[in-house]
Amino acid sequence: MATIPLSQIPESGASIIEVEGKRVLVCRNGNAVLAMDETCPHQDLSLEGARVRRGSLFCPHHGARFSLEDGRSLSPMTDCPLKFYPVAVSGEEVEITL
Repeated sequence: MATIPLSQIPESGASIIEVEGKRVLVCRNGNAVLAMDETCPHQDLSLEGARVRRGSLFCPHHGARFSLEDGRSLSPMTDCPLKFYPVAVSGEEVEITL
């Protein structure tokens, strides 16, 4: 488990953090804070630099698009979804559990 300040998560982008020795991508989708595997299931490349727009996450390498509601793929490049991790927000602190 890791706790990070909410201010560390950009409102319109994503950041990579380390949780228990594992790299995790964190982002915001409206008021929701999400944490997921930091690799794209399309080709196992890092999602560092991914864009967040209108409820979707866009891979910076090939443009694969994923729903931030449930992780499902929204592009024909892959059928594999993103893997999410449990997140709890308490005030200005975000707790991520693997």
